[in-house]
Amino acid sequence: MTASQSTRKAANSTAPSTAEPREGRTSAPQGRGRGRRVTIADIAERAGVTAAAVSLAVNGRPGVSDATRARIVEIARELNWMPSHAARALAGAPVLTIGMVLARPADVLGSEAFFGGFIAGLQEVLSARDYSLQMKIVENTDAEIETYRRWFGQRRVDGVILLDLRVDDPRVPVLEQLGQPALVVGGPGHHGTLPAVYADDAFVTRLLVEHLAKAGHRRIARLAGAGEYLHTATRDATFAALCAEQGIDPILHEAGFTAYGAATATAELLRTGDAPTAIIYDSDEMALGGARVIAQQGLRIPQDIAIASYEDSAMMRSHRPRITAASRSAVEYGRLAARRMLQIITDRSTEATAQTHGEEHQAADDGLVPTLEVRGSTDPTADDEINARLAGLASS
Repeated sequence: MTASQSTRKAANSTAPSTAEPREGRTSAPQGRGRGRRVTIADIAERAGVTAAAVSLAVNGRPGVSDATRARIVEIARELNWMPSHAARALAGAPVLTIGMVLARPADVLGSEAFFGGFIAGLQEVLSARDYSLQMKIVENTDAEIETYRRWFGQRRVDGVILLDLRVDDPRVPVLEQLGQPALVVGGPGHHGTLPAVYADDAFVTRLLVEHLAKAGHRRIARLAGAGEYLHTATRDATFAALCAEQGIDPILHEAGFTAYGAATATAELLRTGDAPTAIIYDSDEMALGGARVIAQQGLRIPQDIAIASYEDSAMMRSHRPRITAASRSAVEYGRLAARRMLQIITDRSTEATAQTHGEEHQAADDGLVPTLEVRGSTDPTADDEINARLAGLASS
Protein backbone atom coordinates (compact mmCIF):
# COMPACT_ATOMS: atom_id res chain seq x y z
CA MET A 1 0.00 0.00 0.00
CA THR A 2 1.41 3.44 -0.90
CA ALA A 3 1.67 6.30 1.53
CA SER A 4 -1.06 8.25 -0.23
CA GLN A 5 -3.39 5.24 -0.10
CA SER A 6 -2.75 4.85 3.61
CA THR A 7 -3.50 8.53 4.17
CA ARG A 8 -6.81 8.29 2.30
CA LYS A 9 -7.78 5.13 4.19
CA ALA A 10 -7.09 6.77 7.52
CA ALA A 11 -9.04 9.85 6.56
CA ASN A 12 -12.01 7.76 5.48
CA SER A 13 -11.99 5.75 8.69
CA THR A 14 -12.05 8.84 10.88
CA ALA A 15 -14.52 10.94 8.85
CA PRO A 16 -17.88 11.44 10.58
CA SER A 17 -20.76 9.39 9.15
CA THR A 18 -23.48 11.31 7.30
CA ALA A 19 -25.92 8.38 7.52
CA GLU A 20 -26.94 9.07 11.13
CA PRO A 21 -29.90 11.45 11.60
CA ARG A 22 -29.33 14.67 13.46
CA GLU A 23 -30.61 15.00 17.00
CA GLY A 24 -34.35 15.69 17.10
CA ARG A 25 -34.95 14.94 13.40
CA THR A 26 -36.56 11.96 11.67
CA SER A 27 -35.16 10.21 8.64
CA ALA A 28 -36.73 7.73 6.25
CA PRO A 29 -35.20 4.24 6.05
CA GLN A 30 -32.09 4.27 3.88
CA GLY A 31 -31.76 1.98 0.89
CA ARG A 32 -29.11 1.16 -1.67
CA GLY A 33 -29.24 2.98 -5.00
CA ARG A 34 -32.93 3.51 -5.65
CA GLY A 35 -34.94 4.55 -2.60
CA ARG A 36 -36.39 1.66 -0.61
CA ARG A 37 -40.15 1.64 -0.12
CA VAL A 38 -41.22 2.50 3.43
CA THR A 39 -43.06 -0.45 4.98
CA ILE A 40 -45.40 -0.99 7.91
CA ALA A 41 -42.44 -2.59 9.72
CA ASP A 42 -40.51 0.70 9.45
CA ILE A 43 -43.42 2.62 10.97
CA ALA A 44 -43.80 0.01 13.74
CA GLU A 45 -40.11 0.27 14.63
CA ARG A 46 -40.26 4.06 14.80
CA ALA A 47 -43.48 4.04 16.86
CA GLY A 48 -42.40 1.24 19.15
CA VAL A 49 -45.46 -0.89 18.41
CA THR A 50 -46.20 -4.08 16.50
CA ALA A 51 -46.79 -4.22 12.73
CA ALA A 52 -50.30 -5.46 13.49
CA ALA A 53 -51.02 -2.29 15.47
CA VAL A 54 -49.81 -0.16 12.56
CA SER A 55 -52.06 -2.08 10.17
CA LEU A 56 -55.06 -1.46 12.41
CA ALA A 57 -54.24 2.23 12.73
CA VAL A 58 -53.62 3.09 9.07
CA ASN A 59 -56.63 1.08 7.89
CA GLY A 60 -58.98 2.79 10.37
CA ARG A 61 -59.82 -0.42 12.20
CA PRO A 62 -60.53 -0.78 15.94
CA GLY A 63 -57.94 -2.26 18.29
CA VAL A 64 -55.65 0.68 19.06
CA SER A 65 -56.21 3.77 21.19
CA ASP A 66 -56.89 7.13 19.58
CA ALA A 67 -53.59 8.49 20.86
CA THR A 68 -51.62 5.55 19.43
CA ARG A 69 -53.48 5.81 16.13
CA ALA A 70 -52.70 9.51 15.85
CA ARG A 71 -49.00 8.90 16.61
CA ILE A 72 -48.76 6.10 14.04
CA VAL A 73 -50.52 8.12 11.34
CA GLU A 74 -48.20 11.08 11.99
CA ILE A 75 -45.10 8.89 11.69
CA ALA A 76 -46.46 7.36 8.48
CA ARG A 77 -46.93 10.87 7.10
CA GLU A 78 -43.39 11.90 8.09
CA LEU A 79 -41.94 8.84 6.35
CA ASN A 80 -44.07 9.47 3.23
CA TRP A 81 -45.56 6.01 3.58
CA MET A 82 -48.15 4.96 1.01
CA PRO A 83 -50.26 1.78 1.20
CA SER A 84 -49.26 -1.06 -1.11
CA HIS A 85 -52.07 -2.22 -3.35
CA ALA A 86 -50.59 -5.70 -3.39
CA ALA A 87 -50.54 -5.81 0.41
CA ARG A 88 -54.10 -4.49 0.58
CA ALA A 89 -55.20 -7.22 -1.82
CA LEU A 90 -53.55 -9.91 0.30
CA ALA A 91 -55.27 -8.52 3.37
CA GLY A 92 -58.63 -8.54 1.60
CA ALA A 93 -58.92 -4.74 1.65
CA PRO A 94 -60.14 -2.79 -1.41
CA VAL A 95 -57.37 -2.02 -3.92
CA LEU A 96 -59.26 1.11 -5.04
CA THR A 97 -59.12 0.20 -8.72
CA ILE A 98 -61.88 -0.34 -11.30
CA GLY A 99 -61.06 -2.34 -14.42
CA MET A 100 -62.26 -1.89 -17.99
CA VAL A 101 -61.26 -4.09 -20.93
CA LEU A 102 -62.00 -3.10 -24.52
CA ALA A 103 -61.85 -5.46 -27.49
CA ARG A 104 -61.88 -2.63 -30.00
CA PRO A 105 -59.13 -1.15 -32.22
CA ALA A 106 -57.36 1.82 -30.65
CA ASP A 107 -57.89 4.02 -33.73
CA VAL A 108 -61.65 3.49 -33.51
CA LEU A 109 -61.71 4.35 -29.79
CA GLY A 110 -59.51 7.40 -30.34
CA SER A 111 -61.88 8.88 -32.89
CA GLU A 112 -65.08 8.50 -30.84
CA ALA A 113 -66.04 11.73 -29.10
CA PHE A 114 -68.75 9.94 -27.08
CA PHE A 115 -66.25 7.45 -25.65
CA GLY A 116 -63.91 10.25 -24.59
CA GLY A 117 -66.70 12.04 -22.77
CA PHE A 118 -67.84 8.83 -21.09
CA ILE A 119 -64.33 8.14 -19.77
CA ALA A 120 -64.03 11.73 -18.51
CA GLY A 121 -67.24 11.42 -16.48
CA LEU A 122 -66.18 8.02 -15.17
CA GLN A 123 -62.77 9.27 -14.07
CA GLU A 124 -64.22 12.35 -12.37
CA VAL A 125 -66.39 10.33 -9.99
CA LEU A 126 -63.80 7.60 -9.38
CA SER A 127 -61.01 10.10 -8.67
CA ALA A 128 -63.16 11.91 -6.11
CA ARG A 129 -63.31 8.61 -4.18
CA ASP A 130 -59.57 7.97 -4.68
CA TYR A 131 -60.26 5.13 -7.12
CA SER A 132 -58.17 4.55 -10.24
CA LEU A 133 -59.35 3.27 -13.61
CA GLN A 134 -57.29 0.46 -15.11
CA MET A 135 -58.03 0.19 -18.82
CA LYS A 136 -56.73 -2.40 -21.24
CA ILE A 137 -57.21 -2.85 -25.00
CA VAL A 138 -57.19 -6.45 -26.24
CA GLU A 139 -57.60 -8.14 -29.61
CA ASN A 140 -60.74 -10.19 -29.04
CA THR A 141 -63.42 -11.31 -26.60
CA ASP A 142 -61.44 -14.37 -25.47
CA ALA A 143 -58.57 -12.14 -24.39
CA GLU A 144 -61.03 -9.85 -22.61
CA ILE A 145 -62.51 -12.76 -20.63
CA GLU A 146 -59.05 -14.02 -19.71
CA THR A 147 -58.16 -10.56 -18.41
CA TYR A 148 -61.23 -10.55 -16.15
CA ARG A 149 -60.26 -13.94 -14.75
CA ARG A 150 -56.68 -12.84 -14.10
CA TRP A 151 -57.59 -9.48 -12.58
CA PHE A 152 -60.04 -11.00 -10.10
CA GLY A 153 -57.81 -13.98 -9.40
CA GLN A 154 -54.91 -11.67 -8.53
CA ARG A 155 -57.11 -9.13 -6.70
CA ARG A 156 -55.97 -6.43 -9.14
CA VAL A 157 -59.36 -4.69 -9.25
CA ASP A 158 -62.37 -4.22 -6.98
CA GLY A 159 -64.83 -4.40 -9.87
CA VAL A 160 -65.11 -4.18 -13.64
CA ILE A 161 -67.25 -2.19 -16.06
CA LEU A 162 -68.35 -4.06 -19.18
CA LEU A 163 -68.93 -2.03 -22.35
CA ASP A 164 -70.21 -2.90 -25.85
CA LEU A 165 -72.90 -5.32 -24.70
CA ARG A 166 -73.70 -7.86 -27.40
CA VAL A 167 -76.97 -9.56 -28.23
CA ASP A 168 -75.56 -12.96 -27.21
CA ASP A 169 -72.66 -11.91 -24.98
CA PRO A 170 -70.29 -14.66 -23.74
CA ARG A 171 -68.76 -12.29 -21.18
CA VAL A 172 -71.94 -12.06 -19.10
CA PRO A 173 -72.07 -15.71 -17.89
CA VAL A 174 -68.33 -15.62 -17.16
CA LEU A 175 -68.68 -12.58 -14.91
CA GLU A 176 -71.73 -14.15 -13.27
CA GLN A 177 -69.69 -17.26 -12.52
CA LEU A 178 -66.78 -15.24 -11.12
CA GLY A 179 -69.23 -13.64 -8.71
CA GLN A 180 -67.26 -10.40 -8.39
CA PRO A 181 -68.61 -6.82 -8.62
CA ALA A 182 -69.40 -5.99 -12.24
CA LEU A 183 -71.52 -3.40 -14.04
CA VAL A 184 -72.84 -3.70 -17.58
CA VAL A 185 -73.18 -0.52 -19.61
CA GLY A 186 -75.94 -1.52 -21.98
CA GLY A 187 -79.46 -2.87 -22.08
CA PRO A 188 -82.26 -3.30 -21.43
CA GLY A 189 -81.93 -7.04 -21.11
CA HIS A 190 -79.19 -9.42 -22.25
CA HIS A 191 -77.08 -8.77 -19.14
CA GLY A 192 -78.23 -11.74 -17.07
CA THR A 193 -78.17 -11.15 -13.31
CA LEU A 194 -75.54 -8.42 -13.57
CA PRO A 195 -76.65 -4.86 -12.73
CA ALA A 196 -76.73 -2.49 -15.68
CA VAL A 197 -77.10 1.12 -16.75
CA TYR A 198 -78.25 1.99 -20.23
CA ALA A 199 -79.44 4.73 -22.54
CA ASP A 200 -82.76 4.28 -24.32
CA ASP A 201 -81.76 3.69 -27.95
CA ALA A 202 -85.35 2.91 -28.94
CA PHE A 203 -86.44 6.36 -27.76
CA VAL A 204 -83.59 8.07 -29.63
CA THR A 205 -84.53 6.20 -32.81
CA ARG A 206 -88.11 7.38 -32.47
CA LEU A 207 -86.97 11.01 -32.16
CA LEU A 208 -84.94 10.77 -35.37
CA VAL A 209 -87.48 8.88 -37.50
CA GLU A 210 -90.49 10.98 -36.44
CA HIS A 211 -88.56 14.20 -37.12
CA LEU A 212 -87.67 13.10 -40.65
CA ALA A 213 -91.18 11.77 -41.30
CA LYS A 214 -92.65 15.11 -40.23
CA ALA A 215 -90.31 16.82 -42.71
CA GLY A 216 -91.88 14.75 -45.49
CA HIS A 217 -89.26 12.03 -46.02
CA ARG A 218 -90.70 8.72 -47.19
CA ARG A 219 -87.49 6.83 -48.08
CA ILE A 220 -85.01 6.86 -45.22
CA ALA A 221 -81.76 4.93 -44.89
CA ARG A 222 -80.09 3.93 -41.66
CA LEU A 223 -76.34 3.26 -41.83
CA ALA A 224 -75.63 1.13 -38.79
CA GLY A 225 -72.44 0.23 -36.95
CA ALA A 226 -72.09 -3.48 -36.17
CA GLY A 227 -75.16 -5.68 -35.76
CA GLU A 228 -73.58 -7.84 -33.02
CA TYR A 229 -73.93 -5.01 -30.48
CA LEU A 230 -77.19 -4.79 -28.56
CA HIS A 231 -77.62 -1.05 -29.04
CA THR A 232 -77.27 -1.49 -32.83
CA ALA A 233 -79.79 -4.34 -32.86
CA THR A 234 -82.21 -2.25 -30.77
CA ARG A 235 -81.90 0.68 -33.15
CA ASP A 236 -82.36 -1.60 -36.18
CA ALA A 237 -85.53 -3.22 -34.83
CA THR A 238 -87.04 0.09 -33.71
CA PHE A 239 -86.19 1.74 -37.03
CA ALA A 240 -87.93 -1.00 -39.00
CA ALA A 241 -91.01 -0.91 -36.77
CA LEU A 242 -91.32 2.89 -36.89
CA CYS A 243 -90.91 3.03 -40.67
CA ALA A 244 -93.70 0.48 -41.05
CA GLU A 245 -95.82 2.52 -38.66
CA GLN A 246 -95.16 5.77 -40.55
CA GLY A 247 -95.50 4.30 -44.06
CA ILE A 248 -91.82 4.92 -44.80
CA ASP A 249 -89.71 2.83 -47.18
CA PRO A 250 -86.72 1.81 -44.99
CA ILE A 251 -83.16 1.01 -46.09
CA LEU A 252 -80.94 -0.69 -43.50
CA HIS A 253 -77.24 -1.03 -44.23
CA GLU A 254 -74.43 -2.16 -41.88
CA ALA A 255 -71.42 0.07 -42.47
CA GLY A 256 -69.16 -0.36 -39.43
CA PHE A 257 -68.24 2.36 -36.95
CA THR A 258 -65.79 4.21 -39.20
CA ALA A 259 -65.90 7.24 -41.48
CA TYR A 260 -64.57 5.12 -44.33
CA GLY A 261 -67.27 2.48 -43.94
CA ALA A 262 -69.96 5.15 -43.82
CA ALA A 263 -68.51 6.94 -46.86
CA THR A 264 -68.44 3.72 -48.87
CA ALA A 265 -72.02 2.82 -47.90
CA THR A 266 -73.23 6.35 -48.69
CA ALA A 267 -71.64 6.22 -52.14
CA GLU A 268 -73.39 2.90 -52.80
CA LEU A 269 -76.75 4.37 -51.79
CA LEU A 270 -76.32 7.39 -54.03
CA ARG A 271 -75.49 5.20 -57.04
CA THR A 272 -78.84 3.45 -56.91
CA GLY A 273 -81.71 4.60 -59.07
CA ASP A 274 -83.91 5.10 -56.03
CA ALA A 275 -81.65 6.81 -53.48
CA PRO A 276 -83.03 7.76 -50.06
CA THR A 277 -83.97 11.36 -49.31
CA ALA A 278 -82.56 11.12 -45.78
CA ILE A 279 -79.80 9.10 -44.06
CA ILE A 280 -79.37 8.44 -40.34
CA TYR A 281 -75.83 7.56 -39.22
CA ASP A 282 -74.93 5.60 -36.09
CA SER A 283 -72.16 8.00 -35.00
CA ASP A 284 -70.80 11.48 -35.52
CA GLU A 285 -67.71 10.21 -37.34
CA MET A 286 -69.89 8.19 -39.70
CA ALA A 287 -72.05 11.25 -40.41
CA LEU A 288 -68.98 13.28 -41.37
CA GLY A 289 -67.79 10.53 -43.70
CA GLY A 290 -71.18 10.43 -45.39
CA ALA A 291 -71.40 14.23 -45.65
CA ARG A 292 -68.10 14.38 -47.51
CA VAL A 293 -69.31 11.90 -50.12
CA ILE A 294 -72.60 13.78 -50.57
CA ALA A 295 -70.68 17.01 -51.18
CA GLN A 296 -68.33 15.28 -53.64
CA GLN A 297 -71.38 14.10 -55.60
CA GLY A 298 -72.46 17.71 -55.99
CA LEU A 299 -75.56 17.22 -53.84
CA ARG A 300 -76.80 19.75 -51.30
CA ILE A 301 -77.59 19.07 -47.64
CA PRO A 302 -80.52 19.13 -46.83
CA GLN A 303 -82.09 20.28 -50.10
CA ASP A 304 -81.13 17.12 -52.00
CA ILE A 305 -80.56 14.75 -49.10
CA ALA A 306 -80.94 15.22 -45.36
CA ILE A 307 -78.61 13.62 -42.81
CA ALA A 308 -78.72 13.08 -39.04
CA SER A 309 -76.61 11.35 -36.38
CA TYR A 310 -77.27 9.26 -33.26
CA GLU A 311 -74.32 10.95 -31.54
CA ASP A 312 -73.71 14.66 -31.06
CA SER A 313 -70.30 16.32 -30.77
CA ALA A 314 -68.41 19.50 -31.57
CA MET A 315 -67.90 18.08 -35.07
CA MET A 316 -71.66 18.00 -35.62
CA ARG A 317 -72.01 21.59 -34.40
CA SER A 318 -69.12 22.97 -36.46
CA HIS A 319 -69.99 21.31 -39.79
CA ARG A 320 -71.73 23.45 -42.40
CA PRO A 321 -74.59 22.94 -42.44
CA ARG A 322 -74.66 21.88 -38.79
CA ILE A 323 -75.77 18.27 -38.46
CA THR A 324 -78.95 17.27 -36.65
CA ALA A 325 -78.11 14.88 -33.82
CA ALA A 326 -79.52 13.16 -30.76
CA SER A 327 -78.03 14.95 -27.78
CA ARG A 328 -77.22 13.12 -24.55
CA SER A 329 -74.37 13.86 -22.17
CA ALA A 330 -71.61 11.28 -22.52
CA VAL A 331 -69.90 12.81 -19.47
CA GLU A 332 -73.01 12.42 -17.31
CA TYR A 333 -73.45 8.87 -18.60
CA GLY A 334 -69.90 8.12 -17.38
CA ARG A 335 -70.68 9.70 -14.00
CA LEU A 336 -73.79 7.54 -13.67
CA ALA A 337 -71.82 4.37 -14.45
CA ALA A 338 -69.12 5.27 -11.90
CA ARG A 339 -71.67 5.97 -9.14
CA ARG A 340 -73.43 2.66 -9.77
CA MET A 341 -70.13 0.76 -9.84
CA LEU A 342 -69.05 2.21 -6.50
CA GLN A 343 -72.47 1.46 -5.03
CA ILE A 344 -72.20 -2.16 -6.16
CA ILE A 345 -68.83 -2.48 -4.42
CA THR A 346 -70.22 -0.92 -1.25
CA ASP A 347 -73.28 -3.16 -1.32
CA ARG A 348 -71.10 -6.23 -1.72
CA SER A 349 -70.04 -5.89 1.92
CA THR A 350 -73.62 -5.50 3.18
CA GLU A 351 -76.86 -7.43 3.06
CA ALA A 352 -78.01 -5.16 0.22
CA THR A 353 -75.91 -7.13 -2.27
CA ALA A 354 -78.80 -9.33 -3.32
CA GLN A 355 -80.92 -6.29 -4.09
CA THR A 356 -78.45 -4.97 -6.70
CA HIS A 357 -78.27 -8.17 -8.74
CA GLY A 358 -80.07 -7.93 -12.05
CA GLU A 359 -81.08 -4.30 -11.60
CA GLU A 360 -81.37 -2.04 -14.63
CA HIS A 361 -80.92 1.69 -14.33
CA GLN A 362 -82.06 3.52 -17.42
CA ALA A 363 -79.88 6.56 -17.96
CA ALA A 364 -82.96 8.67 -18.61
CA ASP A 365 -84.12 7.99 -15.04
CA ASP A 366 -81.08 9.90 -13.80
CA GLY A 367 -81.58 13.05 -15.85
CA LEU A 368 -80.04 11.80 -19.10
CA VAL A 369 -83.16 12.20 -21.21
CA PRO A 370 -81.94 12.50 -24.82
CA THR A 371 -83.18 15.35 -26.96
CA LEU A 372 -83.02 15.99 -30.67
CA GLU A 373 -80.95 18.99 -31.74
CA VAL A 374 -82.53 19.99 -35.04
CA ARG A 375 -80.01 21.75 -37.28
CA GLY A 376 -79.46 22.72 -40.87
CA SER A 377 -78.76 19.21 -42.15
CA THR A 378 -82.47 18.37 -41.88
CA ASP A 379 -84.12 21.81 -41.66
CA PRO A 380 -82.92 24.53 -44.10
CA THR A 381 -84.04 27.29 -41.74
CA ALA A 382 -82.51 25.88 -38.52
CA ASP A 383 -79.11 27.50 -39.11
CA ASP A 384 -80.42 30.89 -40.28
CA GLU A 385 -79.78 32.65 -36.98
CA ILE A 386 -76.25 31.38 -36.49
CA ASN A 387 -75.39 31.99 -40.15
CA ALA A 388 -76.60 35.59 -39.80
CA ARG A 389 -74.41 36.07 -36.70
CA LEU A 390 -71.37 34.65 -38.47
CA ALA A 391 -72.01 36.86 -41.48
CA GLY A 392 -72.19 39.87 -39.19
CA LEU A 393 -68.87 38.97 -37.58
CA ALA A 394 -67.23 38.56 -40.99
CA SER A 395 -68.41 41.96 -42.21
CA SER A 396 -67.49 43.89 -39.03
